[in-house]
Formats: sequence, C-alpha cells, structure tokens
Amino acid sequence: MKQLFFGLQPRERYMALAALLVAAFLWATSSWGRTRDGWDALQSLESEAATQQAWLDKRTEIKAAADAAVKGLDAGRGYDATRLVEEALAAAKDAGLNPNTDSPKTQKSGKFAVHSLQLSCRRADLASVVRFYQAIAPRAPYLAVNALSLQADRGNSGTVTMIVTLSSLELIAPVK
Repeated sequence: MKQLFFGLQPRERYMALAALLVAAFLWATSSWGRTRDGWDALQSLESEAATQQAWLDKRTEIKAAADAAVKGLDAGRGYDATRLVEEALAAAKDAGLNPNTDSPKTQKSGKFAVHSLQLSCRRADLASVVRFYQAIAPRAPYLAVNALSLQADRGNSGTVTMIVTLSSLELIAPVK
C-alpha cells in the first residue's frame, strides 16, 4: 500500500489524500449523528424511568385513593353495554336528537368493566346538545362523556354535527 501511494505522481497523491479526508469527514459526521441519537434515546429512557419510578413511589397513595373511590360505588347502579346504549338513546331522544350509534366496546379489568359507545347526531341544534349533556351529567360516575366533538353544518346556520363518546362503569364483582 505504501509503495502504491509513493509510486503515484504528486498531484495524484494530493487527490488521494483529499479523497481520504473527505471520506473520513463523512464518516465522522455520520458517527456523530448516530452518537447524538443514541445519547438522546438514553436521556429519554432515563426520563421515562424516572417518571415511572415516581408513579411507583406513589403506589400506596394511589391505591388508598382508588379504594376510597370504589367504596362509594354501588354494584347495582352500574351500566352494562346494553343499558349504556339504552340510556344514551333515551337521553338523545329526550333532548330532541336523532342519534346513530356504533356497537359498544368493552374493556374488563379486575372487578370492573368499562363500556364505551360512540354516538353521532347530524343537524342538531345547540340547545338540544346542551339538553343531552345535562341529561347525561346526573348519571355520573357510572355514565360519563369522554369526548364531545361539534362541527358546524355547512348551509344550515345554527346546526352542528355532534360526535360524542360515552363510557359506563359496571362493577363485575362486589367491592370488599
């Protein structure tokens, strides 16, 4: 390799050294970027670990608060998926809305089941939307509005398209 290099003309040597320097510069900048990305990922993981440790440190406080909240719930007052649909449709009809619903989705965990339902109403006036919300509010904490989206209808002033996600809580097992 040494003989090959010194066997070149001086101009060719300079060009070979320049090419080598450019390649070294490109490699160095590329490795610096990878090193910086790795460092950022490490910092992110450390931050996430610190956050999780903070939640774990508060575990007893959270458990005590959850136990206190659960003691106030009655096993017979929760809403199963069928009753969620029934209550949502009744509240919408009472408010003067014409709703469309998707089938409810259920997530079970331990003693609880959380049912969620998406309900949509087109061409609803704002007074009806407020009446619907007021009809749902007294059923808390067993029935709640998770998300409410309103979009103005084009061409019809004063009407909106409402998309609401309702959730209901059902106690599967009695609370001790």
